[in-house]
Amino acid sequence: MKRFAFSFSCVLVLLAGACASEVDPADSEPTGYATGGPSEGGPLEAPVLVDVIPMSKVLRVRWSLVSPCEEVEAERRTDAETFALAFTAEGTDTDHVDEGANEDLAYTYRLRCVRGEATSAFSNTLSANPFTE
Repeated sequence: MKRFAFSFSCVLVLLAGACASEVDPADSEPTGYATGGPSEGGPLEAPVLVDVIPMSKVLRVRWSLVSPCEEVEAERRTDAETFALAFTAEGTDTDHVDEGANEDLAYTYRLRCVRGEATSAFSNTLSANPFTE
């Protein structure tokens, strides 16, 4: 009964335009991942590589998003190779298990954000060996 009374009083207050739980729509607009939400405008920024974690002879790659992306492209290399596309993830993903990194080698990763025809610069790089747990 108390809950109903509170809800009813909040409705009355809302009608008056002064409920404490009301959110100003201008305050809820996304302004960029670093400050709480994606921002469609401005330059496209690269994701930030957070971890490359060995697990069961493969690598889990984790990142954070700075700009909203349609896709995240990941490139990898070993010491003897140049960077090549390793995988493409959905633009909202923030991790991926790379089953192609399954040899006893150090793999180095870099990422970039893709939105339409635009691509960001590449991210920082991180390395790991799937056999070193």
